[in-house]
Amino acid sequence: ALETMAKKYTDQGFKFIFVYTREAHPGENFPAHQTLEQKLDHARSLQTVLDVQRTILVDDVAGTGHELYGTLPNMAYVIDRGGKVLFRSDWTDPPTIERVLDYILDARKQRREGLRMAPFYSEMVGYRWSDLSKHHEVLERAGPQALSDWEGRQKRGAQQPPRPGRIQI
Repeated sequence: ALETMAKKYTDQGFKFIFVYTREAHPGENFPAHQTLEQKLDHARSLQTVLDVQRTILVDDVAGTGHELYGTLPNMAYVIDRGGKVLFRSDWTDPPTIERVLDYILDARKQRREGLRMAPFYSEMVGYRWSDLSKHHEVLERAGPQALSDWEGRQKRGAQQPPRPGRIQI
């Protein structure tokens, strides 16, 4: 979905970049990175397996870039040319990103038409479709240990009470 979106919005002034940070679920086939060369090899494999056409930037082995923007495994940002973060999500959800890009395009259009636009900050909780069979396919590609680790975390997470100050729905 992101490749299709990148093609659709590139002509409208957006660039789509994939930042490869770390193996979210390391396993025997794709272990946690020990060297930059290994990390580059993993990124090339990802590009081939997922047919990623976007530019892929590879973070250093220490994860310096990942630390700057948050350490979750699948974050998404929309950043303007001046470096201002216009949108941040702790999960890459293509329909949400598309709505954000359309919103930005509409705001630009309204400004060009003379409407005075004032920025404001907002937050929202989004909901995304989760394809567990696809997720398991990715984990299995990484190796049996990746699937075992993920299943173990799911069991432990289900047994933990919600953190104070958080609303659980």
